[in-house]
Amino acid sequence: MEYDDTFNGSPAAGIDLLQWDEKNRAFWTERLGRRYLLSVVPTRARKGKILEIGAAWYNKYQKDVVGRENELTIFDIKEPDHPDIVSIAGLDRYVRFDMTASTAATAAPGSALTGALYGSFDEIRSWGVLSHFGFSRDQCRQYLDNVRSFLKNGGQAIFKLDRDTFKAKKYPPTISLEFLEELIRERFTISHTDTLVGNTPGNVHYVEKR
Repeated sequence: MEYDDTFNGSPAAGIDLLQWDEKNRAFWTERLGRRYLLSVVPTRARKGKILEIGAAWYNKYQKDVVGRENELTIFDIKEPDHPDIVSIAGLDRYVRFDMTASTAATAAPGSALTGALYGSFDEIRSWGVLSHFGFSRDQCRQYLDNVRSFLKNGGQAIFKLDRDTFKAKKYPPTISLEFLEELIRERFTISHTDTLVGNTPGNVHYVEKR
């Protein structure tokens, strides 16, 4: 299914934007990809233990987005923008962790914790990370292998691969979306794909660990 910048779906049940401060509401509604994350992803999301990888700003970590009934873990690929991110966002767990490390169970920091989380997540979300951080091809392969390692058998991962025009200025694309999609197909079964057009052209792939 295709979504463009005129898409104006209402937030999923249980998400009340009116309870959020103005800055937070603006962040979540100003761009198509974020509106999609609020309105479409919850209709296909899994329940239970959720892992989000690499988000850079604490408002993106709002636990309200994944549901207060779910356990939310963040693996950040850089230092958090706010020192009190855990308390601000109501996270269950936050780890500074390099998903491109060759062996996730022994990569520092967070190695003991991340090793204990292998095969434990019902859903893993990777929202634009692979297409915006200038990873090498080998790093992309390792990133996806690590996603498989942390995902339960039969669990779901969601990969948003896009060419957001704002991010592309800061992180010029080094790898094609076609190459990334090929890597995903090698490691997972794609159950559904949505296409985003407008200022965030790309695809959102829902995949399962086989």
